[in-house]
Amino acid sequence: MSHGRVAGFSLFAPLVALACASTPLKSSPGLGAEGGAPASDGPAAALELEPGEVVELSVADGSAAARLAAPNGSEKFVLIVGSTNFASGAQSLGYSLSSSAGGAPSTARALSGCSLSSRGFGDSALVSDPAPSGPAPMVGDTRALSISTPAGASLINAKVVAVGEHSVVWLDTNDATPLDPTFAAEFLRDFEATIMPRERAVFGTEPDLDGDGRIQLVFSALTYQTGIAFFTGCDLLDKLPGCVGSNHGEYLYLTPPDAIDPPYNTANAIKEILVHETSHLLHFNRKVLKNALRTWPDGSYMIEGVGALAQDVIGYQAGNLYVTMAGLDGLAEFSLADTLNDNAYDSTRDGVLRGGSYLFSRYLYDRGGGDSVDATGLRNLGGPAFLRALIDSPKAIASALPELGKSPIEAIAMDFFTALAMSNREEAAGAAAQNPCFAYLPTARDPVTADQRGADLFAAFHGMHMNGPALQRAASADGKLLAGGVELIELDASSASSELDFSIHVDPQALPRVRVGRWN
Repeated sequence: MSHGRVAGFSLFAPLVALACASTPLKSSPGLGAEGGAPASDGPAAALELEPGEVVELSVADGSAAARLAAPNGSEKFVLIVGSTNFASGAQSLGYSLSSSAGGAPSTARALSGCSLSSRGFGDSALVSDPAPSGPAPMVGDTRALSISTPAGASLINAKVVAVGEHSVVWLDTNDATPLDPTFAAEFLRDFEATIMPRERAVFGTEPDLDGDGRIQLVFSALTYQTGIAFFTGCDLLDKLPGCVGSNHGEYLYLTPPDAIDPPYNTANAIKEILVHETSHLLHFNRKVLKNALRTWPDGSYMIEGVGALAQDVIGYQAGNLYVTMAGLDGLAEFSLADTLNDNAYDSTRDGVLRGGSYLFSRYLYDRGGGDSVDATGLRNLGGPAFLRALIDSPKAIASALPELGKSPIEAIAMDFFTALAMSNREEAAGAAAQNPCFAYLPTARDPVTADQRGADLFAAFHGMHMNGPALQRAASADGKLLAGGVELIELDASSASSELDFSIHVDPQALPRVRVGRWN
């Protein structure tokens, strides 16, 4: 699913940021609240964590150390090692882990607060432009259209095969097989009745440059040369860098089902892809057109993360679950720097970066407050308002986020990394995160599509099962941390000792932060 960033691709309340509050820890002063100092020259008492609790350790010159209380001998902990160096790409940096606490233990800070608060957004009244209206083409009408391909623009002759109140279905007349009438009717019905009302509830109303009040859904086998479907901003702003053609209107390009390999050729699969591409069109409208920008400032994977979020919240999340699992399984290859910066697509890590960027976008949506949906529609509980605030800013989302959130991106990133480590652990014989900031909102079944809405890091789907984020075993940790990435390292207690010691040193270039969470 390519969005083709160039060729071939309200009202809100300010976010109230809360500093992660420090609370006294059940340990000696040597591992107590931030700023504590050892009371004597003797060994520091072990740090006692409750199931589901997370603390942050102080880091000096890239090093941190702690002694964890493990009286049962069966406790499970996770070491969360995050890099907050987002300036570089996927540069690999090193770390070393020891089972000895080493020198002086780090001070520890209990995390009872959150870098982002949902206060304010849930009460926002989302204001959207009225739905556009205008004279529609008739079934059988034809039009010459320009389609972007890797080789440049290609001209086709397209014919109208179906017309709705808010959309028109076109077919490339050069395609050998016409669209099945049943497929076209179902596709148009669901786009009009479910997809567009929900997309507007989340992203706002589409523009109407061509004055016909409709989005054009163009089926052509040429689309497949670029992706199963795509949106190009050139159709809305032909002066974007790299544009080789423009149809001067609201167009989305899709591959006919007969030209797609199973299982991606079903009506539901294509509707999910359409949801993704429609969000790109609406995102572009709010970010670029409404701000009169000449370029789209958001990074490729930030845009794709928002598009995957649309699949989720609009109610057509099936294929996106595979993308989510790719992000979790390949977490060691994910760097938030690739989401925050305008980096090019990376074919070797594409699934991982899309999955990780979706999980980041969903995390922000949940921290905003999420939404609610029933058969009558989708309502803002803060998530849509926060998302709109981010895409309404003339700045890139990555730049707008710390300003709107009034919290440093480093703090937001560490809370996101911690949520990956702690969320849904109660589904894996563990404890729920004590701090709700470190868990995704509960999932639900969509009342119309029956698909999963929300992120569950241990979800069962299509005969498969997510196993949470990929972990490193302490005894075999590979010592590699991507700049802007995170390593989650399992620390398991032993019946041979009532305490668990560790020390870690990370290349200071990573700008590391270190947290410890208890899973059970």
